[in-house]
Amino acid sequence: MRSLAIIAVAIIGFVVAQPGGGGQNFNNFFQRYAGNDNLLQQNEFARFWLHFDDNGDGNVSKQEFDSGWRQEGFPNPENAPLYFLELDIVRDEVLNSQDFPHIFHLFDEDGNGAISEREARYNWNAYFSD
Repeated sequence: MRSLAIIAVAIIGFVVAQPGGGGQNFNNFFQRYAGNDNLLQQNEFARFWLHFDDNGDGNVSKQEFDSGWRQEGFPNPENAPLYFLELDIVRDEVLNSQDFPHIFHLFDEDGNGAISEREARYNWNAYFSD
């Protein structure tokens, strides 16, 4: 669990720390998926990860994740394989509905069932920045 938390925070950090777009990528991610209440609910958080699912089978493969991470300009694309491994909590070589609740709870620091922008940014930075 700790390694997943580290990865999630690193993802956020990498995106925010990148000059000329990293922070914008995080802002785009949060605003796109958080909705009008400016909070990420569990289903919205899962939709973010599922946007990497190119073939629509409900599973994000390592190849889909790596490719999507690079295409979206998220930080440190060379680390995408490591991020994938850390996010794959169930260890079935795909990211899916079995992994998302675990990842969600790592980001939902106060345990209130929603991820605020502060929580998302803090954990994104911790997981995905140097």
